[in-house]
Amino acid sequence: MTVPNPLTVDELLFVVLLSLPIVIWGYRHGLDAVMIAVIGALAGMVLADALASAVSSGVNFFWQMSSTIVSVGFGPEFSTRLREAPRLIETPAQIQFLGTVIFLAITYVAFKLAFKRVGGRSNILEGVFGAIGGAVTGYIIVTFLIPRHLALPQRVEIVETQLPAFTLDASVVVLIVLIIVVFAVQGSKKKKK
Repeated sequence: MTVPNPLTVDELLFVVLLSLPIVIWGYRHGLDAVMIAVIGALAGMVLADALASAVSSGVNFFWQMSSTIVSVGFGPEFSTRLREAPRLIETPAQIQFLGTVIFLAITYVAFKLAFKRVGGRSNILEGVFGAIGGAVTGYIIVTFLIPRHLALPQRVEIVETQLPAFTLDASVVVLIVLIIVVFAVQGSKKKKK
């Protein structure tokens, strides 16, 4: 079977693949944990851009202050340099990136809170429902993040390159065998104690 070039991946498959870790997390922790996590993700979606706009002026002030202190210290030209110092967040794309960071932070806190409050699943059925809820949560998170930072469709081409040849000579094999034997002997001595 030959792999097509360029390799095309359907957007839904891409979303499913990116959601897979959350599905596994949902299976391991159950539906109760997933419910807390999805509420946190939804809250992050609602609050991310509003918080980014509100926080950007404070981030810019601390950035300007710290860069001015590093460059001139608290000397006589501190106030003029502070006014002229470049800001860290100016463009809408930078505010959107800050919103993504805030969204990820809120979602991470929600996942940690879900883990601490609920823990793990009690039976397999709860794990299956947790996996289904994890699929929904992963879909929500991924479909929120993809349009913010990727313009679909993306074209990915795999170009054939010449890989370096790997040769294994007898001295390397003997060295590897000796290292394995030394570790095995040391491990057996620790077990006897």
